[in-house]
Amino acid sequence: MIKRKTKIIYIQVTIFLVALFLLYSTYRDTSEKVDDFIVIKTETDSDTNSFTDVKYSGFDLNGNRYILNAETAEFENKTSELINMKGIIANFYLKDDTVLNVISDEGLYNSINLDMEFRKNVKATYLTNTLLSEKLTYSNSKGKLLASGNVRGESIEKGQFSADNVEYDLANKTLGFSMLGNKQVNVKLKN
Repeated sequence: MIKRKTKIIYIQVTIFLVALFLLYSTYRDTSEKVDDFIVIKTETDSDTNSFTDVKYSGFDLNGNRYILNAETAEFENKTSELINMKGIIANFYLKDDTVLNVISDEGLYNSINLDMEFRKNVKATYLTNTLLSEKLTYSNSKGKLLASGNVRGESIEKGQFSADNVEYDLANKTLGFSMLGNKQVNVKLKN
């Protein structure tokens, strides 16, 4: 019995010494100083917050559901309701079970009044209609879409048009065209 206890103590002391050696060799000061180090500079603005892969959803004042996705979004702390976005895909699910899709490079979302502005390479599709422009503004309080800047549109059933400004009333489903200066609206209707 004493031989067995002696063996156990011998094994425990050996394990302890091996563990002590491993700890010493792992954490010892090697007197080799590393002269090279990396300095990481970060540019942060304490007045601005940024996010990636952002999704906003809700209902507008007319009861239409919307989902607004953006690759990046940022806002200033002073005006946190105004959210600047890039890489936007928006879907408006209208009460009549139709969907309006809007894609743009940049935009602005007001989280209080739910107004939206889409800028640069705007493409809006609704049923069989496509609208291209440089800017598309959705006024939630007025229930209107206003497209401006090299506006072009095409309808599979009705034809093509180009104008400086196009206004679409969501409630009445009416479309208004206008041009700046003495130019005329260009419309090509299908028979």
